Amino acid sequence: MYTLDRTNVKEVTEKCVGGSEFELHALHALEFMTEHVYTPIGVDRSYITDGKDGISSGLYQKITGDRNYYLGFIDLHEGLVTIAKGFAGEEFENDTEFIRDATGEFINRINGEFVIDSSKSDINLDMEPQLFLEEDEAASVIKPASILHIPIAIGGSEAEMLFVKV
Repeated sequence: MYTLDRTNVKEVTEKCVGGSEFELHALHALEFMTEHVYTPIGVDRSYITDGKDGISSGLYQKITGDRNYYLGFIDLHEGLVTIAKGFAGEEFENDTEFIRDATGEFINRINGEFVIDSSKSDINLDMEPQLFLEEDEAASVIKPASILHIPIAIGGSEAEMLFVKV
């Protein structure tokens, strides 16, 4: 596990995701996390699954256009709660609506800025509204060809950032 901060985000991303087709998007997401989620963040080496396993309850947003995939954050041991609290800068008590609003804005900002940056390189991308999906629902809505998993430790909690190729 590598501790992530503003000074080493590019180096850590290269170590953990280097060579992946999603490396630039992962770098952008991790940079955004270090700048806007005010809690310690650790990142471990990524791994790829064939798509049959790995879709779980979480927040997903589909990127369409020149490439089609989902960026997702799945909750392992309160990871989305910690992201919501760190991003919003507020304390709350198990407020599902607050968690969904804060993490929804979080993923919208990551993807919105990435889509804009990509257009500067003549890469045409768009994004659909984010989805909060339970495990069975996620498996029926998202038909993955492969999944890039990036384990994240955040403020004593765990999550995974997923790039789901469809």
